Amino acid sequence: MEEKLPENKFVRIHKSYIISVDKIVSYNNEEVNVNSISLPIGRNFKQQFLRSLKSEIS
Repeated sequence: MEEKLPENKFVRIHKSYIISVDKIVSYNNEEVNVNSISLPIGRNFKQQFLRSLKSEIS
């Protein structure tokens, strides 16, 4: 399923979670807040998540 989603709109943050970048309210080094729900960032996905956000901002 992940392969069918647009890479610039969705990002995997945990082995159990793929989120829409547009729905991110806030984040820190350990979690992402999406529509008032806190989701953990898996250590294996943290670097890719931060890179994705950095490219979205640029």
